[in-house]
Amino acid sequence: MSHPKSGKDAFPSRVPSDGATPSSTLDPRPLTLLLPASFLPPAGKRKATFDLYGESGLKDGAPDGRGGKKGGFYAFEVSPLSVFETFFGTANPYGALMDISDAFERLTATPDEELGMQRTFDLGVTLEELHHGAHKSVSHVRKTLTDAGDVVSETRTLRVSIPPGCENGRRFVFEGEGNVRPGLAAGPVVYAIATAKHPVFQRSGDDLVYVARVPLIDGLCGTTLEIPTLDKRTLRIPVADVVDAGSQKVVVGEGMARRDGPKGARGDLIVVFDLVFPRTMTPTQRDLMRAAFFFPGKNPGKEATNAAHAFLNAAQHGVKGWMSQGK
Repeated sequence: MSHPKSGKDAFPSRVPSDGATPSSTLDPRPLTLLLPASFLPPAGKRKATFDLYGESGLKDGAPDGRGGKKGGFYAFEVSPLSVFETFFGTANPYGALMDISDAFERLTATPDEELGMQRTFDLGVTLEELHHGAHKSVSHVRKTLTDAGDVVSETRTLRVSIPPGCENGRRFVFEGEGNVRPGLAAGPVVYAIATAKHPVFQRSGDDLVYVARVPLIDGLCGTTLEIPTLDKRTLRIPVADVVDAGSQKVVVGEGMARRDGPKGARGDLIVVFDLVFPRTMTPTQRDLMRAAFFFPGKNPGKEATNAAHAFLNAAQHGVKGWMSQGK
């Protein structure tokens, strides 16, 4: 182990100026010849630049008195984030990790089996079946392969469970029930609900629409509608107000079963009035109708009241009356 004094004697500032060799056995050359330049303190002009302008003067240069700079050396000015984005294609390190993870997962995952074509069939149902719900057996013929690779036909029978209130067009998908072909797994078979036209109702979501064709006289004077229901009841709907063509009357809770509602919940029945006008009228009918509209509505006179009663009695006479003939 060297004595501390020998290190002190060998320091460049302690080397004799006459070049005499000190008594120490250490290398007598100045430290500037022993260390790389990047480790050295500034010397000469570099020292002066450092003293005046600091580290930025060495890196960026010193003013040259003409508005520019001189000296300086290259400095790495690209941020670490820019380097990361250039290498990975994203500035988000978490996104890069996810991309790398997905890439490895795709390399190691088992590829999905290629399926054959989808086959779609219509499943005809009645409005009553959609209202109450139903179980339907359906059959279709598909192509399949034997163990020897021959193509044969087979009949497949499936069961479709239709919930109450099921909507028209709903699709029931059966995976693996389609045709089988070499190199392809069986594709799906789809049965789509196709509602047959109903003789009485039209469906609008959970509501039923009933078009009531009523004579003009009933639209003016009132009537009682008798409407059959999907569950084989008969509704008696009184119509007391004057109705216009296209006007509506809503009967709450007499529509379709609600598929997403509580048990027993139903939509509404919407009655749309369609007035039927007479095709022809005799002059007497026209005069009587006009007279009826001009009959005093309030406080008719005695003569007008007696005339109206006589007319109605004659019209409603059980044998000779004409109103019973129109019923």
